[in-house]
Amino acid sequence: MALGTVPRFSIVVPCHASRAWLRPCLDSVLGQSFTDFEVIGVDDADPDGSGRILDEYAAADARVRALHLDDNVGLGPARNAGLKECRGEYVLFLDADDSYLPGSLEAIAARIDIANQPDLVLFDYERVFWDGRVMGSQRHDAFAREGAGVFTAAERPIFLTFLEVVWNKAYRRQFLTRHGFAFTSGFYEDAPWTYSTMLTAERIATLDRVVVHYRQHRTGGNIHATSGRRQWDIFDQYDRVHAFIQSDPELAGWRRFAFDRSLDHILAVLAKPERIDADDRAEFFHTAHAFAKRWKPEGYGADRTARGFKRWLLIHDDYATYSTLKLSARMLHVPSAGKTVGKLLRRGKLDPNLVAYAAYWFKQYACNPRAIYEKAAELAPHLRGVWVVDNEHVDAVPEGVEYVVADSPAYEKLLDKATYFVSNMNWPKNLDKREGQIHLQTQHGTPLKTMGTDLRHHPQACRDLDLDELMRQVDRWDFNLSSNRYSSEIWERTYPSYFEELEYGYPRNDRLLNASLEQVRAVRAALGFDDSHLVILYAPTFRDGVDSVRLPTGLQDLGGTGVRLDLDQLAAAAGEHGRVLVRTHYSLSAAPESHSGVVIDVSRHPRVEDLMLAADVLISDYSSITFDYANLDRPIMLHVEDQAFYDGRRGTYFDVAEFPPGVVARSAEELYAALRNGTFAAPEAAKHRHLYREKFCEFDDGRAAERVVRRVFLGETDVPAIAPLAERSPAPSAYFVHNG
Repeated sequence: MALGTVPRFSIVVPCHASRAWLRPCLDSVLGQSFTDFEVIGVDDADPDGSGRILDEYAAADARVRALHLDDNVGLGPARNAGLKECRGEYVLFLDADDSYLPGSLEAIAARIDIANQPDLVLFDYERVFWDGRVMGSQRHDAFAREGAGVFTAAERPIFLTFLEVVWNKAYRRQFLTRHGFAFTSGFYEDAPWTYSTMLTAERIATLDRVVVHYRQHRTGGNIHATSGRRQWDIFDQYDRVHAFIQSDPELAGWRRFAFDRSLDHILAVLAKPERIDADDRAEFFHTAHAFAKRWKPEGYGADRTARGFKRWLLIHDDYATYSTLKLSARMLHVPSAGKTVGKLLRRGKLDPNLVAYAAYWFKQYACNPRAIYEKAAELAPHLRGVWVVDNEHVDAVPEGVEYVVADSPAYEKLLDKATYFVSNMNWPKNLDKREGQIHLQTQHGTPLKTMGTDLRHHPQACRDLDLDELMRQVDRWDFNLSSNRYSSEIWERTYPSYFEELEYGYPRNDRLLNASLEQVRAVRAALGFDDSHLVILYAPTFRDGVDSVRLPTGLQDLGGTGVRLDLDQLAAAAGEHGRVLVRTHYSLSAAPESHSGVVIDVSRHPRVEDLMLAADVLISDYSSITFDYANLDRPIMLHVEDQAFYDGRRGTYFDVAEFPPGVVARSAEELYAALRNGTFAAPEAAKHRHLYREKFCEFDDGRAAERVVRRVFLGETDVPAIAPLAERSPAPSAYFVHNG
């Protein structure tokens, strides 16, 4: 947008603790058919990286401007900061976790023209829930019934009974400037803004169209859904509303209306346990009574309705009756006392030094849990680590590692006594997490495939998936491990629950950063390779509905291998000194077929990190192993001839062909040719790999396990800082060292 150009719309997007939804929000704006707008993204000193996302979008699209505040000032002042930067004819506000529906800005612009530049245009919204449910606004019928023409709030008071939010309106900027409207600090800042703008506007128009998808977070997403003294801000905000109304004699007719609305809002807040703790409820009620006493209109009488009765209780400070009614309602939902007492009697004390470990549905001693277990033995030797394995995979546990068999009496005792639970998958749904137990979800890869709640968009991949049950399991997480901010955004969005995101890197990848050339050679020698061998690791993923199917209990093997290359031809393309290691997905049991003596099936090798150390080149497709292997800064090739099929079945979060870690082959022949002619290791491939490493190897610096042990087990918060990418020394490739 040229300097000095006045866009039609200025859209202010304040950001704080919103990175999980900021990209979908901005994409919904930038993808609009109507393009004459500017976006002012306000980074309210966001600690989670929203400011960086804003800068990324601003660099890619001139319509986006990023405004970074030095201190966290809160939603209202952040909007004020954005408002000062607006140049558009009309101003809109969009929260960073919400989104616009396609065609919305075009429809608003058309309505403005038809209504001849009104002060406000009010439009509709829908609530969108974490599980995909969509619910219309309660009073959406009013748009069709009473929204015609141009009017004032006094002429159509129904529109002041809508939810008091700022983002369901477009405001003429001259109107805002002329009256000097500004947001107040604190929670519930929408109330003073809504009443002052709606009651001041001389020309209001409506648009009978859903414009905004209003995100309804399952947990933790709404700043109002936070208990504590900030909830008392509601009294200050409604003091401002009533003071504004009383300051203008012409608004006297609104006093009772605003009084009833404010009491209803206060009572709604009081009824929410996530906002008002039980111990604070009486104080909040008495403060509400003082508020009601301040602003009760002369001659006021409560309505003879259930809502009116609750207002009456507030006005008369009758907390005893209110609390009795609330207690009676809760008694209807009290669980069986006998069952509760029985559970307590069967339980002993937790062992503060006992840690339960598991990996891949009790099948392996591996991955991030293994790296954490081994580091804990070094840094926290007072801890006793016990692994859980199923009866068929007991041989996977090395000698000297303590374990219990899943579903055995020893297993049940472990679940009852352990304080810490470390796993790269969800524990079984029948696990009853006790108070004081701490769960660390380590994950087992950077997500390229769609995950969690996003799976509902891909029926083949989520067949029989119970989202409610999945969330009950996710609710156990206290900590979740992430290796890059890209992953953090996805985890927080697709697993909507309360947990602390540990942006520490993946412990299993520490070995890739810390191993010496001698250790690399030792791993290769154990596999039969020396420095002259060009070792290729081929590690494809599985195809949903072809190789396996995802069930609530995990992946069910369908007998496929995931292999999409002729292994003998692959070995031939690697040359005389080429060797191929084949690693199928951990969930698959079928062995890949090969007739060449230089192809080795390592699908059951106990440690994939060693296979990565041994390999000089990685060939994969949509597997998360590419993100891990990129830490080694060695060549990577992608074979994606079935990309359209895969995207349709499972879906990916980005197009790997558009942002690859190296050479992309659309056919087996292209891949073999790239091996033969050396383009797999050419400078162009290295450029792609560098960008890939910058984005996805962000936190993997070789000290991830140490950070986890110190934070989770030892309670330390001052963990070692992340070393910059340029200062890291990945384990070298024996072949490339040997060949210069």
